Amino acid sequence: MRNRLLTRRQVLLGSAVTATAGVLAACGATPTPQVIEKVVTSVVEREVTKIVAGTPQVVKETVVVQEVVKETVVVEVQPTVAPKGAVDLDYWYIWGGGGGKAMEAVSAEFEKRSNGTVKMHPLAVGGAILDKTIASFAAGAPPDIVDLILCAPLAARGALVTLDDFIATSTIFKEDNYFDSQWDGTKWAGRRWGIPANEALGWIGLYRNDQITESAGLDASAPPTTYDEVFTWSEAMTQRDGTKISRLGFAPGGMITYPDCTSVVSGVHYFDGDALKYNLTAEPFLEVLRQEKRFYDAYGAQNLTDFNNALSGQPVADPVAAGKTGMWDTGSWGPGYYALNAVEGMSWSISYFPDSTGAGEKPFCAGTHTLMLLKGGDAQQAWPFVEWSSTDEYIKMVYDISGFIMGTKSFIASLDVSTMFPGLEFYTRGLSEGTRVWGMAPDPNWYTVLFGLADAWEAVGFGKQTPEEAMGDLQTLVTDELDKLIGR
Repeated sequence: MRNRLLTRRQVLLGSAVTATAGVLAACGATPTPQVIEKVVTSVVEREVTKIVAGTPQVVKETVVVQEVVKETVVVEVQPTVAPKGAVDLDYWYIWGGGGGKAMEAVSAEFEKRSNGTVKMHPLAVGGAILDKTIASFAAGAPPDIVDLILCAPLAARGALVTLDDFIATSTIFKEDNYFDSQWDGTKWAGRRWGIPANEALGWIGLYRNDQITESAGLDASAPPTTYDEVFTWSEAMTQRDGTKISRLGFAPGGMITYPDCTSVVSGVHYFDGDALKYNLTAEPFLEVLRQEKRFYDAYGAQNLTDFNNALSGQPVADPVAAGKTGMWDTGSWGPGYYALNAVEGMSWSISYFPDSTGAGEKPFCAGTHTLMLLKGGDAQQAWPFVEWSSTDEYIKMVYDISGFIMGTKSFIASLDVSTMFPGLEFYTRGLSEGTRVWGMAPDPNWYTVLFGLADAWEAVGFGKQTPEEAMGDLQTLVTDELDKLIGR
């Protein structure tokens, strides 16, 4: 969480779910021996995706890497032995670093509380967690508990246990302690398949560098609330040496390219979970891409790329943290990152990202992680851990170790704003003060849309496709995938 770059386009979770979804239809639930891989490496140049722990973000870079050629070998491996009479529970999550340490800590505490009846096996699976979870389910050996962004990609493929009955009978879980929007990502087909957990606060806000705002002669007390105003501010902030950009006014892209962020800003749900229909070609959705392209055109797309790469290899390689970007968008992890990594003297302010409809709403995306129980695991024994994750005690333990905030009403109320990273209070208020607060779409193809939007943003920004062409292609792709999935 502490060492990420936030200004470059990023993508979630390794590879799209469709690459492994077919395994579910082909495999039964018979347990299989453990598979190990014999590897042979060669040095090649390749585009790699690097996951940024603790956020829904990763970076794509072309680097010299060792290409791995794998040969699979089936072997019998002795499992870790739990204490006599204890139940083994496997818990998978994406994070290393502080997030991983927090998951290890809560696992150890839960195990301690079980008085020897549970043996927890926490595992940081990394960027391929979705594919690995689907493959393990197909092989009949899934983890008992998994933390992912949303439930629909697994629930729609029959891999999850519904939690409605667990929630209804719990004496610990307080359903009304969550904001309504936080439940959106847990749903599929009218049921809930997970609970918001570990990290769930806000995924988008408009950040402004205070020093650049002042030097450009702009009124910090009246931040931009429309794309036109952002463009005007950007022109005032941008500095050039010929065609070369030395200071960027506004960084297009970022979290606005995530489907749920584009949705809340445009006022159109990109996916209708009731009608099972995509709305990627809706006019308000297209308008966001048109507005973002204005900045590519104003800077020159290649000039923008050169600016983003100009600090590579420097002690502070992120143009935002280096104090060379006037405005950008990112999520609730931003304040902590900049407090720890920005150049000395840099400060920032955060406001709602502009409502592209012009209606003056305050859009806020309630992005969440969720805890889920896998079919084939021990749901009855695993539920108490999921249940405990809803308590302030659990949430505070995670927060103290990692800085992650699971934004329940009670935990937000318990926070001392004066001790938080500057700007974080914007996100603690946004869930209740935003006027258009939406959560995650219950989309089984969410990851495919995510990758598709990343490609579309680049294609439109560089003039390779119009917004209509890019979104039309993506609409066709995911509609066809959904039809196959649900047999329509």
